[in-house]
Amino acid sequence: MLDMSGEKSLRASETDVLALDLTRASGRFSRIAGRVPGVGYSLVAWRVLAELEQSGSARVSDLAQQQRISQPSMTGLVQRLEGERWVERRADPDDRRASLVSITAAGRSALDDYRRMAAARVSPHLAELTDFDRATLARAVELMQRIGDRIGDPSG
Repeated sequence: MLDMSGEKSLRASETDVLALDLTRASGRFSRIAGRVPGVGYSLVAWRVLAELEQSGSARVSDLAQQQRISQPSMTGLVQRLEGERWVERRADPDDRRASLVSITAAGRSALDDYRRMAAARVSPHLAELTDFDRATLARAVELMQRIGDRIGDPSG
């Protein structure tokens, strides 16, 4: 917890509990918000597109590991996404036996559409909150992004 001055007042064990609660709640929220009816692809497909949007490109094996699915399953998913022209593969310059997958403009557009549909599922529920609660959530989002940036940055 923060005291009135904004100083850290959590003990290590309380911080660990908060971290656990945060990862559980954010994971659950992402799964629920990400279930958009009628989009035709699994949440894993959208997470792969989001990862490629952020990273630029990745090997199929790395994507499979990140999403905790088998490499053959990821290969099948990449083939389906490639069929939609949402991703493309090219030879890995560091290892000609491997290929790099990257998102296309059409993939970015599909991902943007999906995100808008997911946000549309959440928005009415946010509208039911008080102004104070919405402001609290906005601040929490800022903090989560900052923590995520630090976790994702090896120097952070």
